Amino acid sequence: MTPHHPRRLGYLVKAFPRISETFILNEVLELERQGFDLRLYALNRPRDTKRHALADQVRSPLVYLPESLWLAAFRLFVDHLLLFLRFPWRYVRTLAAVVAAFDRDLVERFVQAAPIARLARRDGVAHLHAGFVHAPASVAWLVHRVTGMPYSVAAHAKDLYHSRPDILQKKLTEARVVFTCTQYNVANLHRFAEPGRIDRLRRVYHGADLNQFAFGPYGSDDPPLVLAVARLVEKKGLEHLMRACALLNDRGRTFRCAIIGEGDLRAPLERLRDELKLGAIMSFEGSLDQQQVRAWYRRATLLVLPSIVARDGDRDGIPNVLVEASAMGVPIISTPTSGIPELVRDGETGLVVAPSDPAAIAAAVGRLLDDAPLREQLRIAARRFVEQHFDLHRNATTIGDELRRLLNHDGEPVERRVSSASWADDRSEGSALPRPVLEEVPS
Repeated sequence: MTPHHPRRLGYLVKAFPRISETFILNEVLELERQGFDLRLYALNRPRDTKRHALADQVRSPLVYLPESLWLAAFRLFVDHLLLFLRFPWRYVRTLAAVVAAFDRDLVERFVQAAPIARLARRDGVAHLHAGFVHAPASVAWLVHRVTGMPYSVAAHAKDLYHSRPDILQKKLTEARVVFTCTQYNVANLHRFAEPGRIDRLRRVYHGADLNQFAFGPYGSDDPPLVLAVARLVEKKGLEHLMRACALLNDRGRTFRCAIIGEGDLRAPLERLRDELKLGAIMSFEGSLDQQQVRAWYRRATLLVLPSIVARDGDRDGIPNVLVEASAMGVPIISTPTSGIPELVRDGETGLVVAPSDPAAIAAAVGRLLDDAPLREQLRIAARRFVEQHFDLHRNATTIGDELRRLLNHDGEPVERRVSSASWADDRSEGSALPRPVLEEVPS
């Protein structure tokens, strides 16, 4: 029999490491620092052409599922056969519910659930933690439905607001703990869980390593640099920053704008730059690693992130770039979208402008370019606020404490925790752990 490791945690993500998901990389490294015995499982390989050097510090074993489910069909068939033989009734019941849901993505996740169940059993994993509430949580939930293995989940932004509501409701209400990174999400998560409830909900902000992102000088470029660090996708609102730059340029303001990041909208945004005749003052720098981005923060006079709610409902949480820039002392302009006002407080830790409003962005940029005392006031207050609420080490310790509590209570072998409860009513399955509701925890 596979030896049991009562503190071994399976950490499940869609792809790892991704250059746009530094918060996941940071969390993995912090859990390792806290002494967790981790096994990392990724549903896909990352498509990024670059990676953060920080990823080389990860010590935990990492397993990728096959790129093509068809090419791995025999291995998957064996995994599913063995899972069926071990848990026949639960397997059939779960498969029937997946088919009845008539959801192609859920079918794919069910296919992936069998190899994850095998790997978790092989590795002696006692608990699965899904880093996102979409695909990774679907797999963790399906593994739980068949094997009884407990799981927890983190909900952020797109993964939450693009999830199918009825499936999301089950994933939330059957998880041991749900983590989320903004207070904005808390009320929405409770709403998504209705008519059930989330038994334990913890709001824990992402954070920055305040030693790596140290407060210091800024604005070294001449002419002054307006910086944006963002994926080139609709929700970042970069079109509106570009139009604001055109307004300022037409008024004869002297400045440069650099946009760091990659994404599907790069070609349309480059065409817009040409249409607005911004080629002489605006550059697209592509994806950069953390060390390179920190160098750009030192060069910037201010950072603008004009986030919006995209037409498909996608939105930011609290983007890491805002935390990092605040920590390093770069004055910030952003919008009151989603959880951003929990960090960027207008006139206190930054300037807040209306979404999708180039004129308002232009006015805020001009104001900060002209007012050095205001920039100094904002950046000092922002650093202090980040120290209080967005310290990576302290916030990751909160997550670690919660996961350790789960591991200590869910430490018996999975086979002993399997019951024949029904699809709808087995939320308490497999644990004597009391699960009180906890909506908010100070970071």
